[in-house]
Amino acid sequence: MSFRYFFLGLIIINVSRIEAQGNTGGYSSFQFLNVSVSPRNTALGSEAIAWKSVDPSSSYYNPALINDQSSNRIAFNQMYYIAGINLGQVTYTYHPLHSGLQLMGGVQYLNSGAVPTTDEFGTVTGSTNARESDFFIAASKKINERITGGLSMHYVYSSLGIYSSAALCWTGGLHYRIPDKQTEFAFVVRNAGFSFDPYQLNREKLPVTASLGVAKRLKHLPFVFHFTAHHLEYWNVRYDDPNINATVDLFGNVKEKSAVSKFTDNLFRHLSFGGEFLIGKSESFSLRLGYNHLRRMEININDFSLFGGLSFGFGFKLYMFRFDYTHANYHLAGGTNQIGITANLNSFFHKKGEL
Repeated sequence: MSFRYFFLGLIIINVSRIEAQGNTGGYSSFQFLNVSVSPRNTALGSEAIAWKSVDPSSSYYNPALINDQSSNRIAFNQMYYIAGINLGQVTYTYHPLHSGLQLMGGVQYLNSGAVPTTDEFGTVTGSTNARESDFFIAASKKINERITGGLSMHYVYSSLGIYSSAALCWTGGLHYRIPDKQTEFAFVVRNAGFSFDPYQLNREKLPVTASLGVAKRLKHLPFVFHFTAHHLEYWNVRYDDPNINATVDLFGNVKEKSAVSKFTDNLFRHLSFGGEFLIGKSESFSLRLGYNHLRRMEININDFSLFGGLSFGFGFKLYMFRFDYTHANYHLAGGTNQIGITANLNSFFHKKGEL
């Protein structure tokens, strides 16, 4: 069986499982799999899956993005999350094989830090921690000049104090490129799989998600625009909250939001936007800006949502390394900072290496 039919078969299997496993936050374990740890990806709205670049970390979210330009690079990313939680990611992309396969491997991890433990009366008796890790390998291959397929396999392990759980899952992606239009499309199904070592008797669901993205570079300006429709496996991602389903006028009268308003709000929760401005002859400096409406609404404080869901960052090349930084806003309580360092290993053996 050729690679293309094997890959397309896996995509069909993944899609067939979406309806049964599709869920929003709070209904599955291993949610850290869907947290964007890559500074570049977060700065572009956390869902940038369509543009091939030299950044190897982008291929974690769509393995079809593994390409020649990102080969033989190693990336270290660190995310300083809310409440002292740290997330990190290490990825390495191998040079192309004779078969045309592009390979990548790495680990993504989460560490909550010390969490106090108490008895039934609330007395602190000590501390524990929560850790989660994702060990993954990925490969991509060109199906033809315009279409690339990618697949990644993941072993996921989670520990909460003395309890632990493990799962296997896979991510499949397709990438379509129109060179003369400088436009690229992608479709991804992520985290489809099963838990084989649950915390208790019930096996936890995995955070399956599907996305459809497009990216386009402007003809007369070094600017790449990213647009993604995400969480396609589940239409209604709103939740039952009186503060968002109704408003109160000056006289204290409660007015329910219209069906059109609810539909529009739910629609935009499935969309994210991002833009990347490439500066310099070699485009070694990048400015990025993104917006994710779902992120804004999930942790929104009523009437205090200024700049929530926005993210911005930059990246630049220095000698044989590339540095990236991103800040993502959530609400008035603060946001997250992310840093990343990418090294082109070819540069250590050649006088001239491009990042």
